[in-house]
Amino acid sequence: MSNARTFLWLFAYVQLGFISLDLFEHWYSVRSGGVRGLLNKNLALICGIGIACFAYFGIQLALASTLPTLDKLTVVATGLASRHAAEPSRVWAGPIFLAAFVTGTFFDYLVHRFLLHGPLWRLHENHHLPSVVSNVMPGIAARPFVVVPNFLINVCSCAATFGVVRLLGQPELIATFIYVLPALLLSFAFVASASHSNFLRRFDFVDKGFRFLLLISPREHLLHHSATLKGNYGNFTAIWDRLLGTYISRGEAGELTLGLNYDQDFLGAITAGRMKLLSACAPVIRWAGCAGSIQN
Repeated sequence: MSNARTFLWLFAYVQLGFISLDLFEHWYSVRSGGVRGLLNKNLALICGIGIACFAYFGIQLALASTLPTLDKLTVVATGLASRHAAEPSRVWAGPIFLAAFVTGTFFDYLVHRFLLHGPLWRLHENHHLPSVVSNVMPGIAARPFVVVPNFLINVCSCAATFGVVRLLGQPELIATFIYVLPALLLSFAFVASASHSNFLRRFDFVDKGFRFLLLISPREHLLHHSATLKGNYGNFTAIWDRLLGTYISRGEAGELTLGLNYDQDFLGAITAGRMKLLSACAPVIRWAGCAGSIQN
C-alpha cells in the first residue's frame, strides 16, 4: 500500500471520526447563537481554515508518494533479517505488538524532541501554529511534512525490531510483526488523534483512562502545544518524558497560552516564513480595488 493510500485509509477509519466529534464540540460551545448565526459571523474564518486544511492535506499526500512505503521497508528488513519465509505466530502477536509499540514510541520521542524541536523545526512549525488545539485545525487535521519524521521513525523502529529478531534467530517473529502492523498503525493514529481532541479533553474519565493505560492523554498533550513550555514530547505515551525529565504536569504549567509566541500564519508555516498570507493576497486586493474604482 502506498504512503498516500495509507494516509487516506487512516483518515477514513480514524481521523474522520475525531474530526466529527471536534466539530460537534466547537458547535456545542457556541450553540446559543444557532448554526446560521455561527456561519454568518465566522464564514470567512471557516472557509479559510477549510482551504488551509485541503492545501495541507494535498501537500501531505504529494510528499508521501515520494518516500519508500512501510511495506517496502519491511520487505527489505525481512530480507536482511532472514532468508527463510515463516508463518506469523498468533501466540506472539500480543507481545510483538506491545514491543513494536514501545519501540515506535521511543523513536517518536527522540525524533520529536531532538529533530522536530531542533534542526527540523520548520517542518513541524505548522503543527504548533493553531491557538486552538483540535482535529479540525490545519497542521493537526493535516500535517504537510509529517511523512519526513514518520519515515525516520519507521526506519529506526524497523531496524531495531528486526535487528533483535535476527539475533534471536526466530524468523516467524518478523512475519508476526507484519501481521500486527495494520493494528499498530491504527493504534498510533487513534492515540495521535485522541490526544488533540478538544471533545475528549473535557472528560475526566478520558484523562484518567489514558493515564491508566500509560498513553498520553488529551490534557497532557495540550501542555506540549503551549507557546512557552518545553516538554511532553511523547505523542503516544508519557513514559519517555517521565524517564528523561521532560514531563510537565498541569499543576506546573500555570496559565496556558497555546500556539506560537511569534507572528506566523498558515502560509508562512509551510514556506519557512518567506511568504505570508497578507503579502500573497496583496495583488488580488489591489486588483479588486482597481476593478472597483473602474466600475465606479
